[in-house]
Amino acid sequence: MAGSATNSAIDVAYWFIHKAEHENIRLEDEKLHHLLFLSQVHYALKHRMELLMPSLFICGDNGFFEPNLNVMFAQGRPYMPKKSLSEKVEDFLEKVWKRYAHLNEKELTLMIKSNPAYQNCHIRGTQNIAPLKTIVENFIKNPDTATYSSTRATANKKVSYSQNGPVVVSKWNPRKISTKKQ
Repeated sequence: MAGSATNSAIDVAYWFIHKAEHENIRLEDEKLHHLLFLSQVHYALKHRMELLMPSLFICGDNGFFEPNLNVMFAQGRPYMPKKSLSEKVEDFLEKVWKRYAHLNEKELTLMIKSNPAYQNCHIRGTQNIAPLKTIVENFIKNPDTATYSSTRATANKKVSYSQNGPVVVSKWNPRKISTKKQ
């Protein structure tokens, strides 16, 4: 790996922030970190382990996050003018945006936490550096968990939080009792 397609995660983060503002979408910090993580993984998948941004991701209780941006945004988002990225990178980020922007924070968290990459990396109550090579290999082995299936959250189901994290909850349907006399 010689370098990365962008200079920093900040450039990619602000691309997503400006995109969300342009489309009048609220972009929570956790959702932003999920988008950054998925962008890094999909870029590595598509470009033979090349990096989109020179960043490490930490595996914590809520998924993966970029630690420098986490510290930077802790007191609110500082103003930064939009930086122009290469056409190749902007086209790639546009595809990631179209694929994941419609999902809310809970759905993205559920999708990421259901992937074996997260399950293999996560140790409750700790923060571990997530090795990109291992994560990409897990996404290759389990491609269906790299996308959010609408069948996971049908009209009768919703995502709620338990003490163990997000779970899919379905509507209670009582069992039918036979009316035959015995």
